[in-house]
Amino acid sequence: MRTRVSACLAKAMMTVAGLLAALVPALLLASNPARAENWTVASEDYFPPYNYTERGKRTGMDTEIVDALLKDIGVYPVHRPMGWPEVVRAHDENEVDVAFQFFTSPRRLERGHLIGPYRVGATVLMVRSNAEITYTGIEDLRGLRIGVVDGFEYTPEFDRSPLFERVSSSSNVVSFRRLLLGRVDAIAGDSQVLRSLADSEGRTGSVKILAKPLAMVPRYISVPKPRAEKAARLQAAYEKLKQDGTIDAIVRRWER
Repeated sequence: MRTRVSACLAKAMMTVAGLLAALVPALLLASNPARAENWTVASEDYFPPYNYTERGKRTGMDTEIVDALLKDIGVYPVHRPMGWPEVVRAHDENEVDVAFQFFTSPRRLERGHLIGPYRVGATVLMVRSNAEITYTGIEDLRGLRIGVVDGFEYTPEFDRSPLFERVSSSSNVVSFRRLLLGRVDAIAGDSQVLRSLADSEGRTGSVKILAKPLAMVPRYISVPKPRAEKAARLQAAYEKLKQDGTIDAIVRRWER
């Protein structure tokens, strides 16, 4: 009798051990995000309200949109914040899977698959609050010193105009501080970004945005040209989340 009980116990233990042997690897796989498909995502390090770091986590309107697209296709984003010129270089040299945010141009179409547009932004001019500068057309900028960011594209007319002096900087923050110090007459940039900068610096009363924008510019996510399969997956996710209202809901929440 004892022998039979021992044999039954041994058989039961072997069955349990077999189940555990099969279950443990599955649990480890499910709990280890490093085994998921990871995509590297390049964006400017500080470009609020679209992309920035808060309490160690990447956030912002555009960041949330990109994260939602990647989640839809089962991909984990590995964010790589960097200066804008480095974002452009990393994308164009095929060092990342995704980069944002771009607008369409011959150069961008040549070097990447553009996904979008996922929103439209106003490219504007900001001046000091006591400035008498007005803008109705490119001729009004004659002789001015205008702060721009290295690697940024604004509008075709603005980018090629010889009428004014471009004062390049590494970021909008640097351009904004030059404006406050009187080192430039105006700065060009996204309306929401420049407003956010003025607010964060406590200088909303020191500056103003000219009424007429340089342009209303559709914004795109880009995937390097060699990564066509990933671009197709991201495009499908974009079409789905644009149609079901997910992208527009994210934009509305951040614009409130």
